[in-house]
Amino acid sequence: MNILEQYEEKINGEFSFFDRMIIKGHILQFYSPSGKTHFLSYNNVLLKDFSAYAQAITTEVCNHIEEYTASQNRPLIYLPSSKTSKEETALKVLQSSPVQEGLICTLSTVELCSALQPILNVETGKLELKNVSRKCKYYYLYFQDNVFGFMHVKIQSWLPFLMQVYISSIQYSVFSIQNIKE
Repeated sequence: MNILEQYEEKINGEFSFFDRMIIKGHILQFYSPSGKTHFLSYNNVLLKDFSAYAQAITTEVCNHIEEYTASQNRPLIYLPSSKTSKEETALKVLQSSPVQEGLICTLSTVELCSALQPILNVETGKLELKNVSRKCKYYYLYFQDNVFGFMHVKIQSWLPFLMQVYISSIQYSVFSIQNIKE
């Protein structure tokens, strides 16, 4: 029985897509000047200390992802080139070390990102937190899910920690919205 049949009475609509669905997530506060100021104030972070603060959180995020991968007894693979196909790499790992459900592997690589950085405003002479293009480490966590099949989560390791969930259509070509009344 497929997911559409299993939840037929709870489905109130559906999306059809050809390749994959991408769900993007971010910390909303980092997308407005007042939100950034509030976040930093709430966490007692001065703009002059922002880089050290961001580095400490990045280290925590990286350690957490790597510890999670190790706890699942799955490989963590660094890709020296961001041009290497992550999907092909993960499928090779799945083929050589199969899992029925759960983490397949975690890949990491350095890529261009939009990151927060304190920059001196020459007109006011004060530091301002701005979005800049720079490089940072990304993690790609590939999963075998019993509902969505082969999928992955992409996590940026520097503030504002953008995240994307990629649900592939390799196994399913229809994703349904379910109104679960439990």
